[in-house]
Amino acid sequence: MTDPKPTGTPIGEDDLQAWVDRQLPAERAALVRAYLAAHPDQAARLDRYAAQGQGLAAALRTKFEEPVPGRLRADAVLARRRRHLSGHLARAAAVVLVAGLGAAGGWIGHGWAGRDRLQAATASAVAAYQTFSVEVRHPVEVRAEEGAHLVQWLSNRLALPLTPPDLAPLGFRLMGGRVLPAAGVQAGGVQAGGVPAALLMYDDGQGARLTVYVQPMGIDGEEFRYTQQGGVRTIIWAERRMALAVTGQVPQAGLMAVARRVRDEMARGGAP
Repeated sequence: MTDPKPTGTPIGEDDLQAWVDRQLPAERAALVRAYLAAHPDQAARLDRYAAQGQGLAAALRTKFEEPVPGRLRADAVLARRRRHLSGHLARAAAVVLVAGLGAAGGWIGHGWAGRDRLQAATASAVAAYQTFSVEVRHPVEVRAEEGAHLVQWLSNRLALPLTPPDLAPLGFRLMGGRVLPAAGVQAGGVQAGGVPAALLMYDDGQGARLTVYVQPMGIDGEEFRYTQQGGVRTIIWAERRMALAVTGQVPQAGLMAVARRVRDEMARGGAP
């Protein structure tokens, strides 16, 4: 709201319009009243404006009193907007799904069976993290201090040369590892046998732990997939006939950095 005009300011058209709308402060209204008394032509013009406004209001009053049409009610408008937005989101999700399954890692070629295997590997990785990350005395079977034995043992059990990734540059040291029985996958009505998996555990020296899960698998896609269950986050991908997952209760950005380093380490010789 603007400040009232000084008492000595000449009467202008904005004052006259405000007079018609009854929006003038009391002091300014008194000046306009005196001005109109001295200028009957202006007073007559403002009377016509006021009469026109009153006539228009009377003509529209019946419209104002009519109930709002159902299609214009706020709840109906919001419902239409939600349906419209849902349609856009569904189409966008379909595009993302197709792009994620096909363009980045060749997932369409693997079909539903490949996706089921990756989902099963994700469940196994999360279950292993939740089971062993809370262990105080026995978080791993073979500790990192037995480096040569750890590498040979895991490589023999998984039938592939496996060297634990070095995550020290990201603040995580290797604690050790263990072998896990990986659950089989229901595909095409046939239960496939489980394949042993390796679980490598790391910690940051301040209580935060994360795991790297490796399971031999006949999938060669390279797409990262992010999932979260409560505070437990997992990034899983598949390459070179392996499923690999990093799991922990660390921020998503930090977990993504770990996943990228694991992928790079594996590509440099940690696995075939």
